[in-house]
Amino acid sequence: MFLYRVIFGICILFLFKNVCFSPCSVEATENYNRNAAWQVREFAEMVTKKNDNKQRPFIVVDKKQATIYVYDADGVLLGKAPVLLGMAVGDELPIEIARRPLSQIKPPYRITPAGRYIAEIGRDTHGQEVLWVDFSGNLAIHPVINVPKQRRLERLKSQAIDDNRISWGCINVPKMFFKKYIGVYFSRTKGMVYILPEVESINKYLWFEK
Repeated sequence: MFLYRVIFGICILFLFKNVCFSPCSVEATENYNRNAAWQVREFAEMVTKKNDNKQRPFIVVDKKQATIYVYDADGVLLGKAPVLLGMAVGDELPIEIARRPLSQIKPPYRITPAGRYIAEIGRDTHGQEVLWVDFSGNLAIHPVINVPKQRRLERLKSQAIDDNRISWGCINVPKMFFKKYIGVYFSRTKGMVYILPEVESINKYLWFEK
């Protein structure tokens, strides 16, 4: 009986330690999310301070948090939402990859590339409205599409971040979010899209500081 009590006590201590002191605890996760949001806010403030957006609406995509932020021309945050991104982690996409049919792009190259882009509303090959981030590179922001067996709608609603990596590289957003913010604010003018890096240092992408 004594041995059972000792084993039981050790188990309780182990569970308490992991729940209360684990780096993956709720408190640690919330702190990380707040820090990530603050970095995006600082970046957006820098964009407007340097007038890099040229008085146009702009978007910041935080790949690490799988979140999109839409700002008006003055840098006021209009809205944010979860996004689906390229299946592979990375910041650079080989030029020749963009010219291949989607069926020929292997998983390691299904990357959402970081960068600064001048974007505008247009139509894809199916006639659907999208925001072309890089037309020559086939990179767009568009309402989430229902691909069989990929559960994209469920992935967007999930609280997890890892399951947001599923596309060939394009950025999927909730349909109503696209209509309310991107469709409205980018319909009459071009705008800027900043996709923050997830591997490289962000300093490499502070274009307006160079």
